[in-house]
Formats: sequence, structure tokens, C-alpha cells
Amino acid sequence: PRPEVTKTEQEKPVENLKTPEPQKKVELAEESPVIEPSPLPIEPAVQELLPELPVEVPPPVDDVSQPADKGLVINENAYQYVETYFDVHTKIDGPVEGKAKSVFNLIDGGRYQLNFLVQAEGLTALFLPDLLQTSEGLLTKTGLQPLNYLYQFGNKADKNRNAMFDWQGKTLELTSSKGFKTEPLLEGTQDMLSFMYQFMYVAPLEEMQLNITNGKKLREYHYVFEGEENVNSQLGEVRTIHIAHTGIDSEEKTELWLAIDYQYIPVKIRKSEKEGKVYEFVATRVVTTRPTIDQLQENK
Repeated sequence: PRPEVTKTEQEKPVENLKTPEPQKKVELAEESPVIEPSPLPIEPAVQELLPELPVEVPPPVDDVSQPADKGLVINENAYQYVETYFDVHTKIDGPVEGKAKSVFNLIDGGRYQLNFLVQAEGLTALFLPDLLQTSEGLLTKTGLQPLNYLYQFGNKADKNRNAMFDWQGKTLELTSSKGFKTEPLLEGTQDMLSFMYQFMYVAPLEEMQLNITNGKKLREYHYVFEGEENVNSQLGEVRTIHIAHTGIDSEEKTELWLAIDYQYIPVKIRKSEKEGKVYEFVATRVVTTRPTIDQLQENK
């Protein structure tokens, strides 16, 4: 049975974290029911930051087609900025072998940028290059609508891939080491980064069937509800919804733990690949206050 997902009026505070100032309402293309956000006991961005990744803001796009209204309940007060730091493990509950940083940034209420940088540590760094993923796009009446997705694995050109979303032409352009190809662009399609933050706008369990591209191909993913679980980390004990997708013809599995009290942002991610290979990301710090220019310069 599908559990009822609700937001409590008084949420359990996270120890030693401050509540940021309320954020201004984001205006969407059409009027939707408003989900009032819960108090956000998240620390301000005053600690050291990893170097910011330069991302060019694409020029304005005229007459981008708006997706059809599916009758989904959209959170109009979603975070406008989320910065999450992760410990990276290559074994479940194993030692920390790297660090990762994810930054979601909503610009002027209409465009978003997403960066996800993974860096190995110690001996692992000698043979495992940095992994960078970026996603850029628009905020629409149904949530995030990606325009460009990039996957870059160090200097290995054969591992790099890119997806361009032509919503007017309803075409998805995919470029990888195997060449260039196009696919029909289905309504609601997400990329491997944007789909994780789409849950801020459309709560999990409301929409569990998603079309997602990884830059090489487009697939339909069916996520299943694994249960409500508490994730213990440096954030404390965080209540989450655990969802998972298992490949039909492979051993690959993607699992997400989405924080119930923090607008369903991912606080734990696990990707299991063939031959038992595992990559697990566990959040250690979350910031929802956009850093000032002075703070960025101080922490360089």
C-alpha cells in the first residue's frame, strides 16, 4: 500500500543548526496549490566551501513550451539554493574514500543550475579522476525542465557525454564517444541530476515513473517505495523516504533517501553496479542560504 506522505507542522530540529531567513515565493507559470515549507534548521553557509564551479548562464530562451498540467501538487516554496556535502564510500558502511559536493541554485526564479562534483581522496585519487556533472534548465509549472546535461569524467573523452533538450522541437540530442543521435523528447523528461531535485517540487510517491537520460540514452525508470527509514549521519538522525530502481536486464540499482523534513532533498544516494561495485554518498552538511560574494572570497 502507498503510504501517506505528509509534512508535520512542527518538525524535529537538527542539533546545532540554525534556521535561515524565509525565502521569497517563486512565481510559477500557473497558479498551483501552495505547500507551506517547514522550519528549516539548516546552518548558514559560513564554513569553508569547495571551489565554485564556473557555469555559464545560457542566453534567454524565447517561447519555451510549457509542459501540460498533470494535476500534480507543486511546492511553490521550494528551496532556491541547496548546497550539500557528502562523504563517498565504495563499500556499504565502508571507509570514506572521497568527498562530493552538490549545488542547486535557482537564478531569478526562472532558471536553475546544478553542479555535482566528486573527488577521490588518498590512494584512490591516484587512479580515479574527478567526476563532474552539470544540469541547467528552467523552472516551470511542473517543476524542473532541463535544457542541457553534461557528464565529464576527468580527461577521459571516451567517458564524456552530453544531452541537449529541444522542448520546442520535442527532440533530445545525445552526444557521446559512440557518436551523435536523437531521441523523441518525452514530456517530463529529466537528466541524472535534475530528477533528484525534482522531488523538491513534486513529492516522491506522487510520481514514481520518470523518463531520465544519462547523456547516452533515454530510459523510463520505475521507482518503488522501499519504506520510511532514519539515516544517521553528521546531520544527526534524519527521517527519509527510501525509493529504489533496479535495472530490468542488469544488476544495476539506484537508491535514494529523501529527507522528509527538508523538502525531500537527497541525503543519501547509493548506486550499485555489476560485479558488486557500489558508490554510496552520505550527506554530512546541508546549506540552504545562498553565500554572499564576500563569503565566497573569504573561503577561497
